[in-house]
Amino acid sequence: MRKTIFLLIVLLIWSVKLFSDNSMQYIDSLNRLISTQTGVERIETLIALSEAYREISPDESFKLDTLAIDYATREGLDNIQGTILISMGKTAFVTGDYTLALDYYQKAVKILEKGKNFEDLCKAQINIGIVFKNLGKYELAIERFDQAVQLAFQHNLKGQLASSITNRAVVYYTTGNYNSAAESYQQAIQLYKELHDTLRNAILTMNLGLVYWQWNKSDKALEMLLSAAKVFEDKEEIYELGRVYNNIGRIYSIDFQNNSKALEYYQRSLEMRELLGNQLGMAIVLANMGQVFSDQKDYVKALHHYNRSLTISKSIGYKDGEALADLYLGRTYQAIEQFELSNQFLDSCLMIAEEFGLTSYFRPVNLTKMTNYFKMQDYSSFLTEYQSFMDSYDSTLKRLSDLQYSEVSLQQQLSDMEASTGLISSQLLRQTTRINQYRLALAGVVLISGILVIFSYIRKWKS
Repeated sequence: MRKTIFLLIVLLIWSVKLFSDNSMQYIDSLNRLISTQTGVERIETLIALSEAYREISPDESFKLDTLAIDYATREGLDNIQGTILISMGKTAFVTGDYTLALDYYQKAVKILEKGKNFEDLCKAQINIGIVFKNLGKYELAIERFDQAVQLAFQHNLKGQLASSITNRAVVYYTTGNYNSAAESYQQAIQLYKELHDTLRNAILTMNLGLVYWQWNKSDKALEMLLSAAKVFEDKEEIYELGRVYNNIGRIYSIDFQNNSKALEYYQRSLEMRELLGNQLGMAIVLANMGQVFSDQKDYVKALHHYNRSLTISKSIGYKDGEALADLYLGRTYQAIEQFELSNQFLDSCLMIAEEFGLTSYFRPVNLTKMTNYFKMQDYSSFLTEYQSFMDSYDSTLKRLSDLQYSEVSLQQQLSDMEASTGLISSQLLRQTTRINQYRLALAGVVLISGILVIFSYIRKWKS
């Protein structure tokens, strides 16, 4: 197994180098093309160059997009300006300027709607949805993805339909709506099967596996993740391997308490992410590895991994990662009875959580600090933390009470409706009976009247 992993890493290192070399050759070839091109072809090449530079040099990417938009304006090529604006939005998104990205995408939408370029219009709507998702505006994100779904369906754009549904599933998963996430992932998987896109199929299989994990179907989840990993290995997809190995490690660690297997997959994930220089991915997996070492009471290794995670998170501005690493460091220093140092990290975690609205950290920080102060015999500070705990507890009780009251009110309304429905049904039954009685009486009167008329006529005829 180790030999296989070693060979895979060597192959991946060679692949990264080859990819880098090929990328530069690709850029050189595009630069040579531009000098010979005019019109739409020239703009398309500028956009392709911008895409090639986007990850390695956003500034260069912006310059190329600006050249493209200036050229399109000068040549009167209005219809393609929407496509250029999408490219500019993507570059702004990569730099983390979501406001600027939205501005570009929304300008693109207006141009693309006017020009009836439905495929790029779908792409613009999808990218707007992705920005909203990253901003935590999930309802707005779903609205955009729904618009893209409808547009793609109306114009038979199967690729954009699959992309729209996939991104919608990601939002559903993020917000804990796992039923809708699973349904959307399954729809997208079917579409990518029809498009013969095995890579995206594997990515969605991995994502669907994570839904099953949330449903506590660990065996099924692991099976799906391992299946996806096989495809990524065959296709040498380093980025996706980093993701899937990390998630497999989490299942082995959390569900099966198999620390050796967990560390094996975490290490593989870390190696993939180091190869790519994926700082965010490295921060996440290092924190996960620290958790395993902490569970094993190997606090030296735990602290080493947490500190690496914290350093990386700070360098890239990943606030959730900073807060998480601070919390884990606080807990680890508590375990080795360095309570003052523990509180320093916990205070740092709380400060970040309060500034950026990461409310899930409030309770664990509060509880860990209570324990620290109690063990330090700092009872005044303990009582302060305890009061904070009770305030939070009372608030939770109030929310629970409000929910219970709402439930009782709804049940009462339902009972009232049922009683009202029963009363109406009873009245309706009595009314129907009366109507039937009137109908029978009327039929009798008509029958008797008819007999009398006939009898009178016969008597008259006989006379």
